[in-house]
Amino acid sequence: MKDNKTGIDESVVKRFTLGDMQAFDEIYSLFNYKLQKFIFSLVKNTTDTEDLVHEVFVKVWENREKLKAHSAFNSYLFTIGYNTTISFLRRRVHDTRYVEYVKSVQVETDDVDLVEQLDTEEMKEMLNNLIEKMPKRQREVFKMKHFKNSSYKEIAEALNISVNTVENHIVKAHRFLKEHLGKSYLAMLFFIDLFL
Repeated sequence: MKDNKTGIDESVVKRFTLGDMQAFDEIYSLFNYKLQKFIFSLVKNTTDTEDLVHEVFVKVWENREKLKAHSAFNSYLFTIGYNTTISFLRRRVHDTRYVEYVKSVQVETDDVDLVEQLDTEEMKEMLNNLIEKMPKRQREVFKMKHFKNSSYKEIAEALNISVNTVENHIVKAHRFLKEHLGKSYLAMLFFIDLFL
């Protein structure tokens, strides 16, 4: 049976989890281009993109046994890709360069974007004001995820709630920010992950 979103056969994923290198090659061929395109959209540099894609596939290989708990391989792979890229950017991006970086990952638009009109303190104030408007538990979950870099499992255990409940709070929090930030949502999300 294939994953409808990616076209990958479940048997390939199963063989991959058992250490089958041919299955790994199939997965690499299927996802390499998509992953490169995704990471390049964040780092804007070909050499860094190639290094990060390699790092992601190494991590996926080293943690292949965990795939048994993931029915959506595409989501699993790109989550690792996103987290690896954010870690890389945290190491490379300095506060004095944040405006140019945030603009570089902003979705292209003909309109004047909110991000281009704000300085660091204004951005922080706007985000903090929006976050404080979230329901209490949603706010707690959001801060633990984005400010403390806690995993869903760690948040669930700390707050004595289920992982599904954590996921629901995160989804609703992101939806809330998107509704208030519009086109600047993507850039603001990266700002949160990198600088707050």
